[in-house]
Amino acid sequence: MKNNLEANKYRTALLFTVEIVIALLLEFVFKVRYASFILIFVIVDAVYVAWLMYQYNQEATENFYSIKDLVTTNMSEAIHFGDVGIVTYNHEYLITWMSDLFTDREINYVGEKITMWLPEINQLFQNEVDRVTVEFEGYLYLVTRGEGEQVLYFKDITDYSLLQKNYKNEKVVIGMIHMDNYNETIQYEDEQKIALINTNVRQKVVDWCVHHKMMVRRVRSDRFMVVLNEAQYAHIAEENFSILYDVRNEATKLDVAITLSMAFARGTNDYLELDKMMNDLLELAQNRGGDQVAVKVYGENVKLFGGSSEAQEKRSRVRVRVMAKTIQDMIENSSKVFIVGHKEMDFDCLGAALGMSRIVSALHKEVYIALDERSIERKVEQAIYRINKKLVENHNFIPVEEVEEMIDKDTLVIAVDHHRMSLSSGAKIIEKASKTMVIDHHRRSSDDNIPAVLVYVETSASSTTELVTELLQYQYDKIELLEEEADVMFAGMLVDTNHFRTRSGSRTFEAAAQLRKMGADPANADDMLKDTYREFELRNEMLSYSERVYDNILVCAIDNDEIYNRTALSIAADDLLSIKDTKATFVIARIDAETVAISARSAGEVNVQTLMEKMGGGGHFTGAALQRKESSVKELEDELLDCLDEYLKEEKRAYESNSIE
Repeated sequence: MKNNLEANKYRTALLFTVEIVIALLLEFVFKVRYASFILIFVIVDAVYVAWLMYQYNQEATENFYSIKDLVTTNMSEAIHFGDVGIVTYNHEYLITWMSDLFTDREINYVGEKITMWLPEINQLFQNEVDRVTVEFEGYLYLVTRGEGEQVLYFKDITDYSLLQKNYKNEKVVIGMIHMDNYNETIQYEDEQKIALINTNVRQKVVDWCVHHKMMVRRVRSDRFMVVLNEAQYAHIAEENFSILYDVRNEATKLDVAITLSMAFARGTNDYLELDKMMNDLLELAQNRGGDQVAVKVYGENVKLFGGSSEAQEKRSRVRVRVMAKTIQDMIENSSKVFIVGHKEMDFDCLGAALGMSRIVSALHKEVYIALDERSIERKVEQAIYRINKKLVENHNFIPVEEVEEMIDKDTLVIAVDHHRMSLSSGAKIIEKASKTMVIDHHRRSSDDNIPAVLVYVETSASSTTELVTELLQYQYDKIELLEEEADVMFAGMLVDTNHFRTRSGSRTFEAAAQLRKMGADPANADDMLKDTYREFELRNEMLSYSERVYDNILVCAIDNDEIYNRTALSIAADDLLSIKDTKATFVIARIDAETVAISARSAGEVNVQTLMEKMGGGGHFTGAALQRKESSVKELEDELLDCLDEYLKEEKRAYESNSIE
């Protein structure tokens, strides 16, 4: 039988109340002399009160001995030395005893409900967790519950937590800061302009590093190495790497195209590993067009920040000549070459494959274009059918299923217009081959990249066709294209530039002129891209679903039973972008029974690639896409709006932090 002081109080009060009522009734109602009854009541009271006191003393004694058994003299000393506190409680969760640790710290909650003192403890009582961390009066405790006992153990972890925090904050971080286009810019400027660039742009980077107490050393005219700790890194990350915006703004004032590519490697004390991570991250940031930060914690995925400007076109053609020579050497040292494209092959992919096939043939090597006939855009399929005879006479087309048996140790695989394994129509071929080359114009992703020996990714190029056209000019022997091949390559350039309205630099038009010299007919190329009347109807229906969000962004979520092809989505997104004052457009629709896709376009202020990457897609700064299975149009629309909201808030914070100075 369990009793407590509160219950005993209530029982005693009730007893005396009953006695008074009976006495009053006897005296005034029944007119009975009550002297003898008073004696009886007193005797009863005495006996009952004695019994209550006995029960209370028994309970207190039992509690005392249970605590005594729990904490022996030696254990008490050990517990005190280890900063461990003990709290016992009863079945109503009222604290019955607190150990010396709390007495020394003048903490006394005996008689109070423990969950009122520390609400977090309730998680232990509900068996949600095995242990809980609580903070009280400047101390941090790790609390556990005694198994099968009404006891809580408090371990003071304040010093440990502080030590752990200091260790984490002081862990080393190494970084590299590269000034994109710096050398190309000063090469053509006079001394006065160069001095202004160094004072207002390059020195700004040094001042930023010193302000944040980093160790900074210039390793090249356009590159700085920095060493900092986690606390300093957290601070610059909280500011959204404001130096990116500072440098871009200063460069704009000077009318030069200088941005920053930054890399930070973290999470390990292995300096060789940090150095390797840092170099890989910087390469990734530059391959994605620069003006961004790539960060990696050892053992985790890469995180990217910034990327708020389009990749700038390089002025020098040295890289093209070097890459052309390297590609020639790799081809000549191979027994045979297979060219693979991405899933849902488009005109740019096919055009690049035809161009590379011509280059390999000119080097007298056996070459095949691996096609997945189930994964070709309808218009591309129609174009191949129309000029099939000419193509078959000059190129070897082979189904991807037949390639695996033909691969040997000297086989070279060239992946065109993509760099991710998940997008490749020849993923199994790439996995089996010992040598792979990537030629692409999309910004590189942080994962799922094709393991290539040579990567030629030029994000400032309008299309992969543009890159291949430039490579044609640096071959040993002059290569002549058929008119049909040139038409397909020209069509690929038209698709990726929206008829030269976006992502078109001077080299884009030079490549287009080169194709024109080789026999490309713009009218024929445009005819390949024309819609049927039914496609025209469907596109107009698609546009009717568009809605304006955030004043200057259009979202077209087509939630009906129709199935659309990817090209229709791209064209619809381009059409919406032609509306005045529109900064970005997103078209969402179902492309087959299981897959929903997004086609995203930007006028140059919104980085749609960043948005699509957050959702699992990718692409360019001004043109990106996403495909996802087992999802609805509505789900993708809601997710897109959430990403847009987060993106615009980050941009606003970055702008505000940049404007504070």
